[in-house]
Amino acid sequence: MDSPCSKEVDSLRDIIMHIHEHPCQLVLALTGGGAGAIDQLLRYGGGSATVLEALVPYSSKALDELIGKKPEKYASPVTVRAMAMAAYRRALSLAGNEDTMADKGFMGVAASCKLSVGDDEREGREHKIFVAIQSFDKTLVRTLILRKTRSREEEEYIATCTIVDSIAKECGWAGNMLLEDLLHGDEVVEEREATASKEVAQMLALPDNIMNSLDLVSDVVQFKLGGEAVAENPEVIFSGSFDPCHKNHIQMAEQAFNKLGRKVHFEISLTNVDKPPIDLISLQERLESLRKYKEEVFFGSVLLTVAPLFIQKVNLFENATFIIGADTANRLFKTRYYRNEEDMRDMLKNFRIRNTHFLVFQRKGVDLELEPEIYDLCEIVPLDDYLDNGTSSTSIRKELFKNE
Repeated sequence: MDSPCSKEVDSLRDIIMHIHEHPCQLVLALTGGGAGAIDQLLRYGGGSATVLEALVPYSSKALDELIGKKPEKYASPVTVRAMAMAAYRRALSLAGNEDTMADKGFMGVAASCKLSVGDDEREGREHKIFVAIQSFDKTLVRTLILRKTRSREEEEYIATCTIVDSIAKECGWAGNMLLEDLLHGDEVVEEREATASKEVAQMLALPDNIMNSLDLVSDVVQFKLGGEAVAENPEVIFSGSFDPCHKNHIQMAEQAFNKLGRKVHFEISLTNVDKPPIDLISLQERLESLRKYKEEVFFGSVLLTVAPLFIQKVNLFENATFIIGADTANRLFKTRYYRNEEDMRDMLKNFRIRNTHFLVFQRKGVDLELEPEIYDLCEIVPLDDYLDNGTSSTSIRKELFKNE
């Protein structure tokens, strides 16, 4: 590839300097391509005010550790959004300021690419660039599908420009973008974003020492899916990722409503154990999968929390009955999932003090293993009452990825 012409160099420098003049601070996580963006952001001076850290998790293990799991696809919008959230959380951590949750200048910037690998490339392999930015109250993802045959070096430069353009746009750049002179009309550019209320954004920006605490975390956002806030005290809570909500979830909610005579409130924890919080596009998708049921008689509200563990959930919701599946019950009530037997006894004592109960649904292919000492906490719903067809959110997501 020919070196960029002087006009391109000047444009690139102008955009970089605009980014440095903007009060933003970034952590970058780039894999599969686009590492040239790090060089460009540090090349012209002033980069120390903008770049807090740059990561290149190039091996699959490094990327797994960054996002806390093995992704269903390494180069995808879902994975790059998780990378951006991990980078955003890292930016907040490096800032070391407990007031950062009110500061909208921190960003996590991520890219994951499928670029040319030369002569050994299989026929029909698509070349794609995924860029995501996570900021205080917004998740943005861009997908660029390259149709024209180019060298690896040319595609690397396009990936670099895509990353720089994306940062510049979030920093208010109103001039020409670098990609405008590089793409030729045969490429496909897709863009998607989701925003959050201040309350949800502040929950996502909580410091690690609060997010990882087993103590009471009082941050809860409760709303109906029509948008209006609700004051109702939730007595029946269905906790899950709902990624997405599916027919078996709804059958469980209907059964719970029929048995208990109280509306079911769906709780989603924005945080996970050993993984970054969920991004706002993912949250939007999960809420949309629930929205279609909002007029059903059993449907109460949606609860957003930062409480991934049941020991935290029961501190938020006293006198509540939680809907869980047999697989969750097996994990929750087995000593091997805790540091020692005393930890589990303390947890069970706390459940009883807070008048917590569990409606446990048998699951197809899962043997329920409950100790007699916790029967007072649980009511079992047999498969005869609940027609579990084996569908899971994981199987639905895998099918969606297969069809991409």
